[in-house]
Amino acid sequence: MSDTLRDRAQKVPDITDEQWQQVNSFNREKMEEFLYESIHLSQQSLTQYKSALRIFYTWVDEALNGKKIYQIKKKDFMRYQNFLARRGMSSNGIKLKRSAVSSMNKYLINFYEDEEEFATFRNFVEGVPTPSPNKVYNKVPLTKEEIQNVKDTLLENEHYQILAAFSTLYDSGCRRSEFIQFRKEIVNYESVKDKDGNSLGVYKTHDVRTKGAGEQGNVRYLLISDEAMSHIKLWLKHRGEDDCEYIFVSKRNDKYEGIHATAINYWFKEIISDIVGRRVNPHIIRASRSSHLIAENNGKLNKAQRLLGHKDSATTNSFYNLNEDDDDLGSMF
Repeated sequence: MSDTLRDRAQKVPDITDEQWQQVNSFNREKMEEFLYESIHLSQQSLTQYKSALRIFYTWVDEALNGKKIYQIKKKDFMRYQNFLARRGMSSNGIKLKRSAVSSMNKYLINFYEDEEEFATFRNFVEGVPTPSPNKVYNKVPLTKEEIQNVKDTLLENEHYQILAAFSTLYDSGCRRSEFIQFRKEIVNYESVKDKDGNSLGVYKTHDVRTKGAGEQGNVRYLLISDEAMSHIKLWLKHRGEDDCEYIFVSKRNDKYEGIHATAINYWFKEIISDIVGRRVNPHIIRASRSSHLIAENNGKLNKAQRLLGHKDSATTNSFYNLNEDDDDLGSMF
Protein backbone atom coordinates (compact mmCIF):
# COMPACT_ATOMS: atom_id res chain seq x y z
CA MET A 1 0.00 0.00 0.00
CA SER A 2 1.01 3.66 -0.10
CA ASP A 3 2.92 3.57 3.19
CA THR A 4 5.45 0.99 1.94
CA LEU A 5 8.95 2.46 2.18
CA ARG A 6 10.87 -0.33 0.47
CA ASP A 7 10.39 -3.82 -0.91
CA ARG A 8 10.12 -6.55 1.68
CA ALA A 9 13.15 -8.80 2.06
CA GLN A 10 13.24 -12.16 0.38
CA LYS A 11 12.78 -14.47 3.36
CA VAL A 12 15.77 -16.60 4.29
CA PRO A 13 14.33 -20.13 4.09
CA ASP A 14 14.14 -22.10 7.33
CA ILE A 15 16.66 -24.92 7.50
CA THR A 16 15.07 -28.35 7.37
CA ASP A 17 16.15 -31.16 9.69
CA GLU A 18 17.70 -32.93 6.72
CA GLN A 19 19.74 -29.83 5.80
CA TRP A 20 20.76 -29.35 9.41
CA GLN A 21 22.20 -32.85 9.62
CA GLN A 22 24.66 -31.91 6.85
CA VAL A 23 26.12 -29.03 8.89
CA ASN A 24 29.52 -29.40 10.58
CA SER A 25 28.79 -31.75 13.48
CA PHE A 26 30.90 -29.75 15.95
CA ASN A 27 28.91 -26.55 15.33
CA ARG A 28 25.65 -28.46 15.32
CA GLU A 29 26.28 -30.15 18.66
CA LYS A 30 27.42 -26.94 20.35
CA MET A 31 24.33 -25.07 19.11
CA GLU A 32 21.98 -27.78 20.34
CA GLU A 33 23.76 -27.80 23.72
CA PHE A 34 23.43 -24.01 23.98
CA LEU A 35 19.67 -24.14 23.34
CA TYR A 36 19.18 -27.00 25.80
CA GLU A 37 21.00 -25.10 28.56
CA SER A 38 19.28 -21.75 27.88
CA ILE A 39 16.49 -22.19 30.41
CA HIS A 40 16.42 -18.40 30.92
CA LEU A 41 14.94 -17.93 27.45
CA SER A 42 11.22 -17.99 26.76
CA GLN A 43 9.86 -20.64 24.42
CA GLN A 44 9.31 -18.00 21.76
CA SER A 45 12.93 -16.81 22.04
CA LEU A 46 14.19 -20.40 21.87
CA THR A 47 12.25 -20.97 18.66
CA GLN A 48 13.59 -17.75 17.14
CA TYR A 49 17.16 -18.51 18.23
CA LYS A 50 16.99 -22.05 16.88
CA SER A 51 15.92 -20.78 13.45
CA ALA A 52 18.50 -17.96 13.43
CA LEU A 53 21.40 -20.20 14.49
CA ARG A 54 20.53 -22.91 12.00
CA ILE A 55 20.58 -20.30 9.23
CA PHE A 56 23.92 -18.91 10.42
CA TYR A 57 25.76 -22.23 10.74
CA THR A 58 24.37 -23.47 7.43
CA TRP A 59 25.78 -20.28 5.88
CA VAL A 60 29.10 -20.97 7.64
CA ASP A 61 29.18 -24.42 6.00
CA GLU A 62 28.47 -23.00 2.57
CA ALA A 63 30.42 -19.72 2.64
CA LEU A 64 33.26 -20.52 5.04
CA ASN A 65 33.86 -24.16 4.13
CA GLY A 66 32.48 -25.39 7.43
CA LYS A 67 34.73 -23.49 9.81
CA LYS A 68 34.35 -24.57 13.41
CA ILE A 69 32.90 -21.98 15.78
CA TYR A 70 36.19 -21.12 17.45
CA GLN A 71 37.76 -20.40 14.04
CA ILE A 72 35.17 -17.78 13.03
CA LYS A 73 36.39 -14.16 13.05
CA LYS A 74 34.76 -10.75 13.01
CA LYS A 75 35.40 -10.35 9.29
CA ASP A 76 33.48 -13.61 8.70
CA PHE A 77 30.50 -12.37 10.65
CA MET A 78 30.61 -9.08 8.78
CA ARG A 79 30.29 -11.09 5.55
CA TYR A 80 27.24 -12.86 7.00
CA GLN A 81 25.62 -9.61 8.10
CA ASN A 82 26.24 -8.15 4.64
CA PHE A 83 24.68 -11.26 3.11
CA LEU A 84 21.51 -10.61 5.11
CA ALA A 85 21.53 -6.89 4.27
CA ARG A 86 21.90 -7.56 0.54
CA ARG A 87 18.76 -9.67 0.70
CA GLY A 88 16.95 -6.57 1.95
CA MET A 89 16.43 -7.86 5.50
CA SER A 90 15.25 -5.21 7.95
CA SER A 91 17.64 -3.90 10.56
CA ASN A 92 15.46 -5.45 13.27
CA GLY A 93 15.63 -8.83 11.56
CA ILE A 94 19.42 -8.63 11.39
CA LYS A 95 19.61 -7.56 15.04
CA LEU A 96 17.64 -10.66 16.08
CA LYS A 97 20.06 -12.90 14.21
CA ARG A 98 23.03 -11.03 15.72
CA SER A 99 21.55 -11.50 19.18
CA ALA A 100 21.18 -15.26 18.72
CA VAL A 101 24.78 -15.72 17.58
CA SER A 102 26.16 -13.35 20.21
CA SER A 103 24.28 -15.12 23.02
CA MET A 104 25.66 -18.46 21.95
CA ASN A 105 29.19 -17.03 21.78
CA LYS A 106 28.87 -15.73 25.34
CA TYR A 107 27.70 -19.15 26.47
CA LEU A 108 30.73 -20.81 24.87
CA ILE A 109 33.14 -18.29 26.42
CA ASN A 110 31.69 -18.92 29.88
CA PHE A 111 31.54 -22.71 29.69
CA TYR A 112 34.55 -23.58 27.55
CA GLU A 113 37.16 -21.07 28.70
CA ASP A 114 39.38 -23.90 29.97
CA GLU A 115 39.21 -25.86 26.72
CA GLU A 116 42.31 -25.51 24.55
CA GLU A 117 40.27 -25.03 21.39
CA PHE A 118 38.49 -22.01 22.89
CA ALA A 119 41.53 -20.48 24.61
CA THR A 120 41.64 -17.52 22.21
CA PHE A 121 37.95 -17.51 21.26
CA ARG A 122 36.21 -14.13 21.34
CA ASN A 123 32.66 -13.04 20.69
CA PHE A 124 33.08 -12.26 17.00
CA VAL A 125 29.76 -10.39 16.88
CA GLU A 126 31.08 -7.65 19.14
CA GLY A 127 32.84 -4.95 17.20
CA VAL A 128 30.87 -5.59 14.02
CA PRO A 129 28.77 -2.43 13.49
CA THR A 130 25.03 -2.91 13.87
CA PRO A 131 23.05 -2.16 10.72
CA SER A 132 21.57 1.28 10.26
CA PRO A 133 17.86 1.35 11.16
CA ASN A 134 15.49 0.86 8.26
CA LYS A 135 11.77 0.28 7.94
CA VAL A 136 9.42 -1.56 5.63
CA TYR A 137 6.36 0.47 6.64
CA ASN A 138 5.78 3.86 8.15
CA LYS A 139 4.42 3.67 11.67
CA VAL A 140 1.22 5.59 11.05
CA PRO A 141 -1.03 5.40 14.12
CA LEU A 142 -4.75 5.04 13.61
CA THR A 143 -6.81 8.01 14.66
CA LYS A 144 -9.71 7.48 17.03
CA GLU A 145 -12.03 8.06 14.08
CA GLU A 146 -10.28 5.29 12.14
CA ILE A 147 -10.50 2.97 15.14
CA GLN A 148 -14.25 3.58 15.35
CA ASN A 149 -14.68 3.14 11.59
CA VAL A 150 -13.02 -0.28 11.75
CA LYS A 151 -15.36 -1.33 14.56
CA ASP A 152 -18.45 -0.05 12.74
CA THR A 153 -17.48 -1.77 9.49
CA LEU A 154 -16.71 -5.09 11.17
CA LEU A 155 -20.05 -4.95 12.99
CA GLU A 156 -21.95 -4.09 9.83
CA ASN A 157 -20.36 -7.02 8.00
CA GLU A 158 -20.98 -9.37 10.95
CA HIS A 159 -17.29 -10.14 11.47
CA TYR A 160 -18.02 -10.63 15.15
CA GLN A 161 -14.85 -12.48 16.15
CA ILE A 162 -12.60 -9.98 14.37
CA LEU A 163 -14.55 -7.12 15.96
CA ALA A 164 -14.06 -8.61 19.43
CA ALA A 165 -10.38 -9.19 18.66
CA PHE A 166 -9.79 -5.67 17.35
CA SER A 167 -11.55 -4.06 20.34
CA THR A 168 -9.63 -6.22 22.78
CA LEU A 169 -6.26 -5.59 21.16
CA TYR A 170 -6.83 -1.84 21.13
CA ASP A 171 -8.18 -1.60 24.68
CA SER A 172 -5.55 -3.76 26.33
CA GLY A 173 -2.63 -2.69 24.14
CA CYS A 174 -1.53 -6.32 24.30
CA ARG A 175 0.61 -8.39 21.98
CA ARG A 176 -0.72 -11.21 19.81
CA SER A 177 0.90 -13.84 22.03
CA GLU A 178 -0.96 -12.43 25.04
CA PHE A 179 -4.28 -11.92 23.30
CA ILE A 180 -4.62 -15.56 22.19
CA GLN A 181 -4.56 -16.67 25.85
CA PHE A 182 -7.87 -14.95 26.74
CA ARG A 183 -10.41 -17.42 28.11
CA LYS A 184 -14.21 -17.31 28.05
CA GLU A 185 -14.36 -17.01 31.84
CA ILE A 186 -13.62 -13.28 31.42
CA VAL A 187 -17.28 -12.59 30.55
CA ASN A 188 -18.27 -13.62 34.08
CA TYR A 189 -15.95 -11.16 35.79
CA GLU A 190 -17.26 -8.04 37.51
CA SER A 191 -15.95 -4.64 36.50
CA VAL A 192 -13.34 -2.83 38.56
CA LYS A 193 -14.89 -0.62 41.27
CA ASP A 194 -13.62 2.65 42.67
CA LYS A 195 -13.18 3.21 46.40
CA ASP A 196 -16.88 4.09 46.68
CA GLY A 197 -17.99 0.88 45.00
CA ASN A 198 -18.94 2.48 41.68
CA SER A 199 -18.18 0.65 38.44
CA LEU A 200 -15.35 2.10 36.36
CA GLY A 201 -16.46 0.35 33.20
CA VAL A 202 -13.15 -1.50 33.10
CA TYR A 203 -12.45 -5.24 33.44
CA LYS A 204 -9.31 -7.03 34.53
CA THR A 205 -8.55 -10.27 32.71
CA HIS A 206 -7.19 -13.40 34.31
CA ASP A 207 -3.39 -13.50 34.48
CA VAL A 208 -1.66 -14.01 31.15
CA ARG A 209 1.94 -14.74 30.24
CA THR A 210 3.52 -11.62 28.80
CA LYS A 211 6.91 -10.92 27.27
CA GLY A 212 9.81 -11.66 29.60
CA ALA A 213 12.66 -14.00 30.35
CA GLY A 214 12.17 -17.67 31.12
CA GLU A 215 9.59 -20.23 30.12
CA GLN A 216 6.78 -18.45 31.98
CA GLY A 217 7.75 -14.91 31.00
CA ASN A 218 6.11 -12.22 33.13
CA VAL A 219 2.59 -12.83 34.39
CA ARG A 220 0.03 -10.03 34.78
CA TYR A 221 -3.58 -9.12 34.09
CA LEU A 222 -4.68 -6.92 31.20
CA LEU A 223 -7.50 -4.37 30.95
CA ILE A 224 -10.50 -4.08 28.62
CA SER A 225 -13.48 -1.70 28.50
CA ASP A 226 -17.23 -2.21 28.63
CA GLU A 227 -17.34 -1.86 24.86
CA ALA A 228 -14.76 -4.60 24.25
CA MET A 229 -16.58 -6.81 26.73
CA SER A 230 -19.84 -6.29 24.82
CA HIS A 231 -18.08 -7.26 21.58
CA ILE A 232 -16.70 -10.42 23.20
CA LYS A 233 -20.17 -11.37 24.44
CA LEU A 234 -21.65 -10.72 21.01
CA TRP A 235 -19.07 -13.02 19.43
CA LEU A 236 -19.58 -15.79 21.99
CA LYS A 237 -23.37 -15.58 21.55
CA HIS A 238 -22.96 -15.94 17.81
CA ARG A 239 -20.46 -18.79 18.28
CA GLY A 240 -22.74 -20.81 20.54
CA GLU A 241 -21.86 -23.52 23.03
CA ASP A 242 -18.68 -25.56 22.65
CA ASP A 243 -15.95 -27.10 24.78
CA CYS A 244 -13.09 -24.76 23.84
CA GLU A 245 -12.08 -22.49 26.74
CA TYR A 246 -10.56 -19.75 24.59
CA ILE A 247 -12.40 -16.69 23.30
CA PHE A 248 -10.58 -16.44 19.99
CA VAL A 249 -10.64 -19.65 18.00
CA SER A 250 -10.31 -21.37 14.66
CA LYS A 251 -12.34 -24.35 13.54
CA ARG A 252 -10.78 -27.61 12.43
CA ASN A 253 -12.71 -30.81 11.75
CA ASP A 254 -15.87 -29.15 13.13
CA LYS A 255 -14.13 -28.46 16.43
CA TYR A 256 -12.96 -25.14 17.88
CA GLU A 257 -9.43 -24.69 19.20
CA GLY A 258 -7.44 -21.69 20.36
CA ILE A 259 -6.40 -19.48 17.49
CA HIS A 260 -2.81 -19.20 16.27
CA ALA A 261 -1.13 -15.80 16.20
CA THR A 262 -0.67 -16.02 12.43
CA ALA A 263 -4.45 -15.86 11.97
CA ILE A 264 -4.45 -12.40 13.54
CA ASN A 265 -1.89 -11.31 10.93
CA TYR A 266 -4.27 -12.49 8.21
CA TRP A 267 -7.18 -10.49 9.68
CA PHE A 268 -5.09 -7.34 9.72
CA LYS A 269 -3.54 -7.82 6.29
CA GLU A 270 -6.65 -8.85 4.39
CA ILE A 271 -9.55 -7.22 6.24
CA ILE A 272 -8.57 -4.43 8.64
CA SER A 273 -5.95 -2.91 6.33
CA ASP A 274 -8.55 -2.85 3.57
CA ILE A 275 -10.98 -0.96 5.82
CA VAL A 276 -8.36 1.60 6.89
CA GLY A 277 -6.87 2.00 3.42
CA ARG A 278 -3.24 1.41 4.37
CA ARG A 279 -1.11 -1.33 5.88
CA VAL A 280 -2.07 -2.00 9.52
CA ASN A 281 -0.73 -4.69 11.83
CA PRO A 282 -1.35 -5.58 15.51
CA HIS A 283 1.77 -3.75 16.62
CA ILE A 284 0.53 -0.49 15.13
CA ILE A 285 -2.72 -0.91 17.10
CA ARG A 286 -0.65 -1.29 20.28
CA ALA A 287 1.32 1.85 19.41
CA SER A 288 -1.87 3.72 18.50
CA ARG A 289 -3.38 2.92 21.90
CA SER A 290 -0.26 4.14 23.64
CA SER A 291 -0.10 7.32 21.57
CA HIS A 292 -3.73 8.16 22.31
CA LEU A 293 -3.19 7.72 26.05
CA ILE A 294 -0.08 9.88 26.02
CA ALA A 295 -1.83 12.63 24.04
CA GLU A 296 -4.82 12.59 26.40
CA ASN A 297 -2.51 12.95 29.40
CA ASN A 298 -0.49 15.95 28.23
CA GLY A 299 2.51 13.88 27.17
CA LYS A 300 2.79 11.94 30.42
CA LEU A 301 3.87 8.34 29.92
CA ASN A 302 2.73 6.73 33.16
CA LYS A 303 -0.66 5.41 32.01
CA ALA A 304 0.63 4.10 28.71
CA GLN A 305 3.60 2.52 30.50
CA ARG A 306 1.29 0.79 32.95
CA LEU A 307 -1.16 -0.40 30.31
CA LEU A 308 1.59 -1.86 28.11
CA GLY A 309 3.47 -3.41 31.03
CA HIS A 310 6.78 -1.67 30.42
CA LYS A 311 9.27 -1.56 33.28
CA ASP A 312 11.09 1.37 31.71
CA SER A 313 9.24 4.45 30.47
CA ALA A 314 11.96 4.90 27.83
CA THR A 315 10.58 1.84 26.06
CA THR A 316 7.13 3.39 25.99
CA ASN A 317 8.46 6.66 24.66
CA SER A 318 10.83 5.18 22.07
CA PHE A 319 8.61 2.57 20.50
CA TYR A 320 5.00 3.30 21.41
CA ASN A 321 4.73 7.08 21.43
CA LEU A 322 3.83 8.00 17.87
CA ASN A 323 2.82 11.54 18.79
CA GLU A 324 5.48 13.86 17.59
CA ASP A 325 -0.24 11.07 37.60
CA ASP A 326 -3.28 9.85 38.03
CA ASP A 327 -3.36 6.02 38.04
CA ASP A 328 -7.15 5.73 38.00
CA LEU A 329 -7.92 2.83 35.68
CA GLY A 330 -11.25 4.28 34.66
CA SER A 331 -9.62 7.28 33.02
CA MET A 332 -7.79 5.00 30.59
CA PHE A 333 -11.06 4.25 28.80
